Formats: sequence, C-alpha cells, structure tokens
Amino acid sequence: MIKILNNILANNGFIMVDVGMNDDTFDFCLYKAKSSHREEYFLTLELADTSDKMLRGFLDEKAQEFFEDIQKSGKVEIFFEKNCTMLICLNSAKLNPELVLALEEDPYNFKKNVIIYSDDELTALNSHLASHSVKKISSDIINNILNANDGRDFLAFKYQRDRNILYDLTIRVVLKLPFLIYSPREQKLENLSGQIDEAIPDDKYEIFNQILTTDWTDETVLDRVESIWGDKT
Repeated sequence: MIKILNNILANNGFIMVDVGMNDDTFDFCLYKAKSSHREEYFLTLELADTSDKMLRGFLDEKAQEFFEDIQKSGKVEIFFEKNCTMLICLNSAKLNPELVLALEEDPYNFKKNVIIYSDDELTALNSHLASHSVKKISSDIINNILNANDGRDFLAFKYQRDRNILYDLTIRVVLKLPFLIYSPREQKLENLSGQIDEAIPDDKYEIFNQILTTDWTDETVLDRVESIWGDKT
C-alpha cells in the first residue's frame, strides 16, 4: 500500500526527501511539497506487524523517536515540526479499531492519518492500474475511478450495500489526502421537455398546450378549466 501512496505523492506535487535513515520495523518515505508556497511534508509509513503490542509501542515511543531523528537529520526545514502528516498504512486483518482511533487522535509529534486496506482491496487497485497501463497515479486517474459506474459506487459506499472494493479503497485514500480534489463528473441533464412531449398522446396535445399557455389565477381558474375541458356539470 505504501507504494501506492508514494506514487500518488510523487505525481501530485511532492518530491521525496532522503533523510538518510532506515528502520527494520517499518518502511517509510518522506515527501515535501515542490511549491515554495506550500510548507508541508507527508511521511508515508507501513507497519507490517499490526499487533496490539506493535501499535502501542509505536504510539507510546517509536513515533516520537522517529520524529526527533528526522528533525536532527538536517534534511528538513523548520516547518517540518508543525506541518508534517504521517500516513500510516495498516492491513485490516486482525486490526484493533481502538488503537487505530488512538493513533489518529494522538496530538503529539506528527499529525497521523491511518489508511486501512484489505488484501482484496489492494489487489483490486493494483489490477485496475495494471489493466489500464497506469504508471503515474495522477488526480485524473483517481477521479476516473471514483466517477466510474455513473455514481452507483458512491451510493453503494454510502448505504453499505453491494460495494465496489476498488472504489472503497480509493475514496478512503482521497479522504486522507487533503491535496487531492474529487471532481464529480457532470451528468448529462435529460431533456425533460422532449420526454413530456413524447408521452402526451396526439389527441391530448392541444389540451396540454392550452394548459401551459393559459394565465391561471384564483379568480379565473374555474372559467379556464371550463374553456379547456368544457362544462362537466
């Protein structure tokens, strides 16, 4: 999953920063915004071990140690301290939701956004990218996934039924990456006037036109009805 996030960052205005560090317990990459007007970093990180012991250790000690080591590396600017978001990739298998919540609500060191994924979801995303020969995951590629199936995937996601796992993972990623902008595809408005015209029987069309062109008021409504349909009394 971390490879997907790294690809998204690299193709949406961020460059990798080599801090000269390695860790045996997780993979990580640091990215900085290319634009000098955007003072922000993103740190992608994947924990292969998602046991309670590992997550608690990461939350209580490892995250702070990691934060301080990057600060001391001499490879980051001063705004790193206040504006670095950690994107934590966690496989959903046997994951403790309480610890996930604790990670995201932890106010210290990094701001932490957790991206949960399943093996099936990741396989579906990788298969989609491969089948469409996608090498660079741009914002347009992401929007194409989200706008597929004429909005039905969104409704399935919203109402939790018949869900598309490709859509589910993609929308969760978008919600965690504030620089990605979802652009709903404009739907073609149906020609309602044309549909109404086709639905009106030929022998009723004159009446239909009279209804549309008549000036209706409270005082004249009875007279107008009688003039169109005749006096039925």
